[in-house]
Amino acid sequence: MNKEYLSTHCPYCGSRIYRNSHGYQCEHCNFHVKNYICNRHFNKEEIEKVLMGEEIIIDGFSTNTGKIFSSIPVIQNYTIVLDNTIALLKQGRIVVGTKSFVCEPFQREKSIKFRVQRMYNGHQITVGEIKTLLKQGKVVIDTLDESGNRQKNELILLSKQCMKVSFA
Repeated sequence: MNKEYLSTHCPYCGSRIYRNSHGYQCEHCNFHVKNYICNRHFNKEEIEKVLMGEEIIIDGFSTNTGKIFSSIPVIQNYTIVLDNTIALLKQGRIVVGTKSFVCEPFQREKSIKFRVQRMYNGHQITVGEIKTLLKQGKVVIDTLDESGNRQKNELILLSKQCMKVSFA
């Protein structure tokens, strides 16, 4: 039987990774990836992006109770785990949701009003863009105007205290 190999190599030992009946497996070490996690199948392209170290947001995961969520698959302890945390702040953590990035406060009584939609005028906001926004206070994104023409917009963090975001 011929094995189907990925174009990317094992992040731990550099060997080839092949597809088996349960997902993907390294030829020489214990690294493996299940192709079905949280009621969702991973496709080959998604697995290869994760193995290359890209921080991609994948939608359509669900809990056993049926709650749908989005997450970022990351390599950890010879497998892939799901992590929805983008950044840790003093007040809380920025997480990816199904429709927006939000801040979950560490203390229940404190409310932090940080919300950035994941889609702005035809542009899918990436993990890297949110990290740039938090670090530098602004990020330039390509969006579409009403006519469908590309234009550059600047997303600005107006206040680090209340984490308010706006377009310039």
